[in-house]
Amino acid sequence: MRQGFASGLRAEIGRLRLVVVRRWSARGAVGYLLTVAVVTLIVLMWVLDHTTGRTFVAACCGERVGAPMTAALLKLPGSLVAPAALLPVWGSVVQVVLAFGLAEAAVGALRTLTVAATSHVVATLAGRYFVWYAPVALGGLAPSWRSALDTGPSAATVGVAVYLAIVLGCGRIGGAVVLAIAITFAARSDLAGREHLVAMVVGAGCAAVQLLAYRWSARTAWPELAIRDVDPEPSILG
Repeated sequence: MRQGFASGLRAEIGRLRLVVVRRWSARGAVGYLLTVAVVTLIVLMWVLDHTTGRTFVAACCGERVGAPMTAALLKLPGSLVAPAALLPVWGSVVQVVLAFGLAEAAVGALRTLTVAATSHVVATLAGRYFVWYAPVALGGLAPSWRSALDTGPSAATVGVAVYLAIVLGCGRIGGAVVLAIAITFAARSDLAGREHLVAMVVGAGCAAVQLLAYRWSARTAWPELAIRDVDPEPSILG
């Protein structure tokens, strides 16, 4: 069984390597503009936050759980690239390079950005729910969390990673991601851990929507196959 798992894991890693090589061969560095842009913004925001731009970063991107909803919504886009409270800048960069880079190679920039933005927004808003409204039995946190800084790309990268593992059929890698998040949450049951769990659900939901759309388009394009209940395999890379 170990050998079967190991061989399956190698096959999944090979699948990811293949999509990266194909993307690079077809478009070169241009095929990773989204990833480069997000990484550049993360580094820029970190530099500003540690020099003379701290006030600017706080004003445009410093999302806090206790801030009014209007201000929070305005800061949501920038909060994805703002420095995270408990994550060093190199950790944010590594997360984005792996998750965004692989997703951009496999499904393109638009789908990657859609999943990342959806995961980030839903998880961040869910964080406010856990602090302000949820009872302890449903994951509620103490009122002291209302002053917490809620920034960084982790929720977006978690959602993208789970989404990509599902649409590419990389169950072993996806399982490893889920297990790592679950272990981290068990060890440190904080606001970020709850948001990561929400992001996992969002990423899985986005993958389910995409796969259902492929199934529907396949049945529509080849009705004779649908009658026989045989689905042609959709091209994730197309």
